[in-house]
Amino acid sequence: MRNIPMQFSGNHACILGASSGLGMAVAQLLSDAGFRLTLSACSHDGLERIASAFPEATVVELNLETVARNADTEQQSHLRNVDSPDYLVDCMQSDFEAFISGAEPAHIAQYMETNISGRAICLRHLSRLMLAKRFGRCVFISSTAAALPNAGQGFYAATKLAGEALYQNLGVELGGRGVTSCSFRIGYVESGRGATFLEKNPQAVQRSPAKRAMTPDEISHTVAFLLSDAAHMINGTTVTMDGGLTACK
Repeated sequence: MRNIPMQFSGNHACILGASSGLGMAVAQLLSDAGFRLTLSACSHDGLERIASAFPEATVVELNLETVARNADTEQQSHLRNVDSPDYLVDCMQSDFEAFISGAEPAHIAQYMETNISGRAICLRHLSRLMLAKRFGRCVFISSTAAALPNAGQGFYAATKLAGEALYQNLGVELGGRGVTSCSFRIGYVESGRGATFLEKNPQAVQRSPAKRAMTPDEISHTVAFLLSDAAHMINGTTVTMDGGLTACK
């Protein structure tokens, strides 16, 4: 079987939240393809992980909570260390599982500020860099929890839906000036919080017609396609890859 090559007009990819299992898989695929990488993480362990795995990459500490709380001094944040990427893959997301009626108000406010306001400020900054050269491609890693949340995932689902809205509008606003965007909703994954969930709930994959979770490798190759020139017209929309999970009742 012949391989069908993917074409890319740019060569610099920025992966936010690159220390996650999925972020590492995408970074490895793009690194092997010869891309220049800028990789972010928010913890010391995460920064060490990506620096060790990708010694040639530019590694940036980026904490969404810090970005959100210092919105009036954006240029003093670590965002200034990201120089004009051609591609953006946004894997960032903090954890917070709680029932709507049981969560502490302060925790709710902090989580929403971090994952909505912080993300919006990052996207504003990076899209302006792309706009300056009239080229850019953005992919937001969302979740099928946005459509089918489990109990306790209401806040997580809300921030994923908000992220999808931000990236959809970016594609609408800048698509005519060379910057396009989409969201990528993924189902159960054999990595990160997905693997943790499946360890506790192994029966969950039976809800999917595929009867299994996806691998980071399968997802990373699809992300690469969504970044490619062939997918440039997939703009202002959400693409789902979940083995058919959200197609079921």
